[in-house]
Amino acid sequence: MKRPPRRSFIRGRWVILFVMLAIPLFYLGRRSYKLKNSIQEEHNLKNRILILQAENEVLKNRISDYKNGEFVEAKARNDLGMIKENEKVYIIFKK
Repeated sequence: MKRPPRRSFIRGRWVILFVMLAIPLFYLGRRSYKLKNSIQEEHNLKNRILILQAENEVLKNRISDYKNGEFVEAKARNDLGMIKENEKVYIIFKK
């Protein structure tokens, strides 16, 4: 006469099967989450690089203006009222 299988033995098989399936799924879930975060961080860094390159270009242009002396001369004329040698200044009064 055959004995019926014990419930604890059958339940133990299900627990083992569940654990064997849960561990790889948990591992793959963590890996996909890290991959998603890495892709998002890469996208953010690329955007930041573009912004910094644009700012760098603006600063290079400003340095070029300072080196040429055009910006300094315009600043001196407008803000300080300076004139070049042998230049005549005409002051016009508004009514």
